[in-house]
Amino acid sequence: MIRLIIAGPRDYYDQEKVFCDIHTFQGKFGIDEIISGGASGVDKLAEEYAFLHQIPFKLFQADWEKYGKAAGPIRNREMAEYANALLAFDKGTKGTQNMIDIARKYHLKGFVIPL
Repeated sequence: MIRLIIAGPRDYYDQEKVFCDIHTFQGKFGIDEIISGGASGVDKLAEEYAFLHQIPFKLFQADWEKYGKAAGPIRNREMAEYANALLAFDKGTKGTQNMIDIARKYHLKGFVIPL
């Protein structure tokens, strides 16, 4: 069972690129559930892909009010504890790099797409 986190920059909206890479992953490994942090950009595109392809979707939202700046890393850790794979679209943003680092720590199957 592949529970896949899809993560990337909040300001990246290339739907064709993101959908193509998710589709390629799905063809090679299958996807039983897509997991997202609920941000704009890649996270939102992952949610759209899940909806369009009728793939179960689980949202992990950061609690910014409760945790402040630590909310993103806390949410990323929670996603890594739940998932078993990561597809990250990376252009060097702090949040995406944090997700990649946490995924490595939790020994998730990791796939990084440089942007």
